Amino acid sequence: MQIVERWKAMRFRYKFMVGGSLAAIVGLLVTDPDKGTSTGLWLLGIGSGMVALLLAHWGRKATHDYKEADARRLFAKAGEHPIGAGLALIALSIVFNAVVGLFAGRAHAQTPDPRAAKFAPIILAESRQHWPELQWPHYTAALIAHESGCPSLRSCWSPTAQLKTAREEGAGLGQITRAWRPDGSLRFDSLADMRDRHPALREWSWANVYQRPDLQIRAVVLMSRGNWQALRAVSDPWERLTMANAAYNGGLGGVQSDRRACQVKAGCDPQRWWGHVEHTCTKSRAALYGKRSACDINRDHSRHVMLKELPKYRALVS
Repeated sequence: MQIVERWKAMRFRYKFMVGGSLAAIVGLLVTDPDKGTSTGLWLLGIGSGMVALLLAHWGRKATHDYKEADARRLFAKAGEHPIGAGLALIALSIVFNAVVGLFAGRAHAQTPDPRAAKFAPIILAESRQHWPELQWPHYTAALIAHESGCPSLRSCWSPTAQLKTAREEGAGLGQITRAWRPDGSLRFDSLADMRDRHPALREWSWANVYQRPDLQIRAVVLMSRGNWQALRAVSDPWERLTMANAAYNGGLGGVQSDRRACQVKAGCDPQRWWGHVEHTCTKSRAALYGKRSACDINRDHSRHVMLKELPKYRALVS
């Protein structure tokens, strides 16, 4: 009874915000293709934003614990003059927009890029055909999102995505790569290698690489599956997939070298990536791109794909 009375006494704006939020959550749950998992992840992101807001509020209070910095006193003083009142309104607007941006960022962080929708059926079909034992078919979508520069680059989910320098070319959704030596001779050609090993890619070439997103996706699936199969000694599927992901970025030989380094390190388990092989990088630590080394790039790749991108695409590719 008290709840009903309190609801009646509540101002309309609070009813609108509470009622609208509950209606939105119910709508998300009803339409959730992943039986509540995606909605739960989204709410977790919102909750993280609320915690960040609370900590920021406490931090401001702790660092401004003198009466001259009391917000109520400051705004009351500002209201005594038109200019002061205007500045106070601007300050409120800045804070409001910052808070909205915080929550909008949290919500967006759990949302797949809309450009992925047209490729989702292809990813699912290719995964089922060429990698049916994979528990996470949406992994391919997460990997492509990272490889094509999502969400900040224009190449995000673009089959024509290209990273080209004088000595290297990365093409398409999966950034299939070829590279040249300083004398101009070909150092390696991932596309040719994949085509030679997989009859399913026989129609693919550098002449049509940017026009065949279906073969780009197929190549990503087949290359990832090859790394996965080579790591069959790793019993835990999640750890195995993470290592296969690291191999996609830095080569299978690099992952095996890291595992060997882990084997001889006290307390390190070469069967586990997170907290173990993750910390025994044998790649170069010299700055390669900006301040990032090959080791930094490889480790960031796994963290970004497996922990940030993967949850976004679960509902889209399932």
